[in-house]
Amino acid sequence: MAQSVNMLCEKGDFHQQDENLSTERGSKVISAESGNDAQLDRLAQTEKLRLLYQQSFPAIFASLFTAVLVCIVLWPVQDRRILLGWFVVLLISSMVRFGLFVRYWKIKPQGEELLAWEKPYFLTLLASSLIWGLGVVIILPSGAELQQVVVYLFLLGMSGGAISVYSAHRTMLLATIGSILLPIAIWFLFKGTVISTVLSLGTLLFLITTIRAGQVLSATMHRSFRLGYELEDARAAAEQRALKDSLTGLNNRRAFYRQGQVLLEEARRDSRQLAMIISDVDYFKNINDTWGHHCGDVVLKAIADAHHLCLRSDDLCARLGGEEFGVLLLLSDKEQAREVAEGLRNCLESTVMTCGDEKISVTASFGVAVGSHDLETLFKQADASLYQAKEAGRNRVVCSFDDFAAGISGGSNRRAGIVPKG
Repeated sequence: MAQSVNMLCEKGDFHQQDENLSTERGSKVISAESGNDAQLDRLAQTEKLRLLYQQSFPAIFASLFTAVLVCIVLWPVQDRRILLGWFVVLLISSMVRFGLFVRYWKIKPQGEELLAWEKPYFLTLLASSLIWGLGVVIILPSGAELQQVVVYLFLLGMSGGAISVYSAHRTMLLATIGSILLPIAIWFLFKGTVISTVLSLGTLLFLITTIRAGQVLSATMHRSFRLGYELEDARAAAEQRALKDSLTGLNNRRAFYRQGQVLLEEARRDSRQLAMIISDVDYFKNINDTWGHHCGDVVLKAIADAHHLCLRSDDLCARLGGEEFGVLLLLSDKEQAREVAEGLRNCLESTVMTCGDEKISVTASFGVAVGSHDLETLFKQADASLYQAKEAGRNRVVCSFDDFAAGISGGSNRRAGIVPKG
């Protein structure tokens, strides 16, 4: 690992790498923002589908019960074979819908998996609605006006119920009500009597009103679901910001200890070693005093980027405060911790950072502790090793598991931590 770190740092000038990292992060942010609206719409759609599956199951039995009542009303005036045939077709359609719901409850799709369940739901609902709309036109006797009006009222009641059940999905709502009412409205219109014409016009007016109401209800519900996800995203983003250092983008001290606890439990479970590396930039105050705090910020961001480049993706790194950085990593051998710290030290020592026209080089001192005890103990040991590294002349690595003299490695004993270039 240290060898790969050194290869990254042999390039010398870190400024271009810093720019590349910033550009890459910026492009990811723009891409995330551009796709965020579409993602929120998909999530809102999944919630509407979830609501449909949750609340529309009783509608299957309501449809069959209403069909029984229609058969009872038409039984004296219509061929019973026609009525039974229509009821059997409706029963088969209801059984298919029932099977779809059972499969849904068994699989319990989550998130965007729900979108795949939209089409079968729509098709089975449309089939059932067409069986009602077209089927009623077939089973209605031509001369029994009283029975016609009664069945028509049943259809209006079903359409009203559809508004409350399917209002979450405008397309399904309009398809359901249109399939149920439009055939009988056309049938009444072609009968040519005054009463049938009035009923037909009333049905068309009801359909127009339903289209408008369905549009408003569906849009309102969509905005409500979307707002819920937006609020959740805002809460998650705020929590994320609370765990990030605003200058460098690294984890802050709070996140370091929170996520470090997870790594500690993993180390204990897998009988592995947890290493803590604490580093402190040498003579950082001289940078601020010589070139200003802006250049100090540039240096800190460059050091953070060096950590991103030199560490594995599952290693935990953070800015603990000021010019102090911390690293937590799982290891099978404690000597690996020394190699990682030494690699980071070499990387920083050979890095040239650009601030305006100035070229700045920095060094850092490192303290290392390894174990599977609590994080506070690890921190105290690493911090004590860091103090020893500072006392020994800076720009070096000291490990808590070594004797002081044996644990010192790295640069010379000179106390110059900053080398201005050009």
